[in-house]
Amino acid sequence: MAKDRSKKKVRSRKENTREERKIIENRELMTFSFKDLDQTQPNGKCETLTLWQEKGLLPLLFRRLTEISQLTRDEACNKQNQIKIYPGGFPDDKKTDFVVPPHLDKNLAWGVIEGLGGLPRVAGYLSENTFYIVFLDSRHRFWISEKKHT
Repeated sequence: MAKDRSKKKVRSRKENTREERKIIENRELMTFSFKDLDQTQPNGKCETLTLWQEKGLLPLLFRRLTEISQLTRDEACNKQNQIKIYPGGFPDDKKTDFVVPPHLDKNLAWGVIEGLGGLPRVAGYLSENTFYIVFLDSRHRFWISEKKHT
């Protein structure tokens, strides 16, 4: 038989005692998308997620994405320099080993996520508060720069 738990107890609640959650600020934080990831470049030396896993770079990448996802677009690009956006869009052919995928525009806000320790970067484009990861670049070949102080 089921136990009678009612015991005719008075079940009343004190009015206006609930603490309301206070929203401090609504911040549009950075998000990331892999929908345009191209693992077929650079030609002849393709950078893939599997290769990055073998090199031990994926944990570093996910740590960086976690850090940057706590920032707004302005903080990530301007104040904290976590994402570097290149003026003028995609780099010239002479400065990169990559080519723009056919479904993307060369004049997007192309840039990189740095801070993976040394040469590795993640290249892509920024639209609103989302960074679309397009290329994995463990050898710094997306925007090839001249060596300084050598």
